[in-house]
Amino acid sequence: MSESQNESRIELVQLANGDIALRNSDNPDEPLVVITISDKVEDLMPMDKIDIAQSMVEAGIERYRDIQVERVEESQTVNSGLLH
Repeated sequence: MSESQNESRIELVQLANGDIALRNSDNPDEPLVVITISDKVEDLMPMDKIDIAQSMVEAGIERYRDIQVERVEESQTVNSGLLH
């Protein structure tokens, strides 16, 4: 089996109930994240549900990266003996 055939993908899909799921393509029955967007919010935002969910996921990934960078910086500061 080639590497590309063995590689799983993360996908953002709309479920039958209207929720948006972030899931691994190898295991679609167990979503990593499920986003429910209320009708009220849908009416306020002219964007498609998938676009809204994609923006939310992207923001979450960016925040996760920021947290990881902060942890590395804190670890380096503690290990260097410097205090701020």
